Amino acid sequence: MRMDNRELKWDNMVAAISAQPDYLRNGAARALHALTLDLPLRVPSRIYLVGCGDSYYAGLATRFAFEKWTGIPTEALESLEFSRYAIDTAASDALVVAVSNSGRVVRTVECAEVARDRGIATVGVTYNPESRLAETASMLLRWTYADVGFGPGTLSYLASLVSLYALAVRLGQLTGRLDEARATTTLEAISAIGNDIAVTVAANQLPVEQVASTLPDGGLVAVVGGGPNYATALFGMAKFIEAAAYPAASQELEEWAHEQYFCTRPGTATLVVAPPGASLDRAREQLQAVRDVGGTAVAICDPADTETTSLADEVLPIQLPSDELLSPLVAAVPLELVALRFAQRLGRTMLGFDDDRRRAINFRQIFGSPDPLLAAGAALDAASERTPQEAGHPRGGERHEGHDQALSTEGSPLGRIEVPTLGAPHA
Repeated sequence: MRMDNRELKWDNMVAAISAQPDYLRNGAARALHALTLDLPLRVPSRIYLVGCGDSYYAGLATRFAFEKWTGIPTEALESLEFSRYAIDTAASDALVVAVSNSGRVVRTVECAEVARDRGIATVGVTYNPESRLAETASMLLRWTYADVGFGPGTLSYLASLVSLYALAVRLGQLTGRLDEARATTTLEAISAIGNDIAVTVAANQLPVEQVASTLPDGGLVAVVGGGPNYATALFGMAKFIEAAAYPAASQELEEWAHEQYFCTRPGTATLVVAPPGASLDRAREQLQAVRDVGGTAVAICDPADTETTSLADEVLPIQLPSDELLSPLVAAVPLELVALRFAQRLGRTMLGFDDDRRRAINFRQIFGSPDPLLAAGAALDAASERTPQEAGHPRGGERHEGHDQALSTEGSPLGRIEVPTLGAPHA
């Protein structure tokens, strides 16, 4: 986050969402993969994907792709879990992929430091090539995109996902699991998802209004997903916290029945990420259970999947790629939109950064500033782990004057997205 772009406006979050289709269409995956060709990578015995906040979720979202495409055991860990615990048993021929948008998050930098001290190769994945992470990691994979202003991380999360997918493709080539044709097809599939995102944004304008208007403003809001979209559920929870300062919960799809189920009743809402794939049958069962105990069930799914939509009170439609492993690129979008609209409905602050003391304490916790009030400006330049340019943090932001503004594409960047028809096949 640049200090000259510190405005806390909802338009910034809208701009970040609206930029996602062209970010993919313009070849981000191919460009990032091209950068990996210059990295002195060797085939590791194990891959650790580490990060905090959205960067951690990006590892969770892509870990199955790493394993399937490379054949290498892959683990996604929160940075502290790796740097203080998993490092003790990590093999010297492992690979640590440390993701941090700002490149300055202390715990993630610590992962690269402890790995370096043990002779373990590290790839720093970041926006900031001059950061501590970039200096500490043995290899650097940097993404770029146009500044969209301060706000909860959305475009930055997409960039993190694409960077990790591109790295997984390259490692798959090195292990021989992906030949040139398969690697090219995978990168092209990621680019084509730009159309899916555009369609999904357009298709959600009215559904988002409906869902945001009916979400409880004092009861449980839970976001649930399985497989690669457990990460999507965690990310969705984070957007409710960042945008609306609302204490939403997240849970893995199966575990919902063991935990949040007991808090689900009238006046609560459960959003279930339900793309086609290995856990779709369980997602349907959980949607049914939500309704059976009186909660509001919201399905994030293909609108043509009538078996799933029939089990939900509300549907947030998504147009999905054929490969479930790539579905997190799209599935996050309705959650970004509904969190934004819900925050506007409640008139909440965005990210709580109108409170300098709260902001400074938070930066102290993330960036390790010895004097948080004096260091707040420098830390803001790094933004937070959820954003390099859009920025984002579990607390913070602009007082929105309590306005209950409609989320509309008219007069906004969303209205300028080139939108194919929902259900249109991939090129």
